[in-house]
Amino acid sequence: MSKTVKIGITIIILLAVIPVYFLFNQPIEEGGNDPTTKNVKLEQEVAKIAAIKTKEETTDTNELTSEGQDNPAAEMNEEPVKQEFSKENQETIKTSDEEEKEKEEGQKDFLVVIDPGHQRSANLGQEPVGPGALENKIKVTGGTAGVATGKPEYKLTLEASLILGKLLEKRGVKVIYTRTSHDVNMSNKERAEIANQNHADLFVRIHADGSTNRSVKGLSVLTPSDDDPYTKAIYEDSLKASQLILDETKKNPAVKVNGISFRSDLSGFNWSKVPSTLIEMGFMSNPSEDKNLSDTGYLTNLVTNISDGIINYSNRNK
Repeated sequence: MSKTVKIGITIIILLAVIPVYFLFNQPIEEGGNDPTTKNVKLEQEVAKIAAIKTKEETTDTNELTSEGQDNPAAEMNEEPVKQEFSKENQETIKTSDEEEKEKEEGQKDFLVVIDPGHQRSANLGQEPVGPGALENKIKVTGGTAGVATGKPEYKLTLEASLILGKLLEKRGVKVIYTRTSHDVNMSNKERAEIANQNHADLFVRIHADGSTNRSVKGLSVLTPSDDDPYTKAIYEDSLKASQLILDETKKNPAVKVNGISFRSDLSGFNWSKVPSTLIEMGFMSNPSEDKNLSDTGYLTNLVTNISDGIINYSNRNK
């Protein structure tokens, strides 16, 4: 075969091979439709997304770890606050308890002499109505009696006085009774002198009323008159105590309150050198009020009002 023919055949072969070569080795343009390229790109995207997700999870984990690390500190910061709050509560409670204790301690220095009015047997002897007075009065009467219950006043007044004394003692007040039984012989002057001798902060006289008119009812508080020559030194404090007691009884819807009555004719006031007040708890001559006064619940509520008024007076006098 001639050299020319060989060259020709070679050229023909090359012309046939070159297109095939370029066909299989031509670069595929980005965005082409080649499935292999698409798979590669998809795998790359998945890998990218996975990498991002892994990074986010790592970040979240770091943040959680960071938060987990911060929490003890936060808890450490919060714990003292809780402890401090608890401490403040304790201090508040302690302060409240201390204040209550201080009040009770203060009230332990407050002395009330309670006089249950009357006694089983009247003493019709006479005594001056006041120091140096020419006018005389009966030493002590037997009092009235309930028209419905038949209970004598001296029994009712002792019942009420003992309830009052217990209520006051529970609140830290010192209490002295002029009598604790019915069988005594003690004049109104002598009762006032018990309060004087003990330097009482308040002399409280417990009584009940009576009237020929059975429809009359209601509580009254008696207090020394401003024109009484025997009680000028105790007039203002007596009125203050009487008013505070009256104010508390007005809070009781079951009790009809008549008001304050100023008296200059009572030897129990006129012989007293300490602030004095007399509570007429109601009319035993009124059937319904008489029954109420013998009802333990009614009487206790009423006497509680009286004790509240006394406590208010003791607090204001500090």
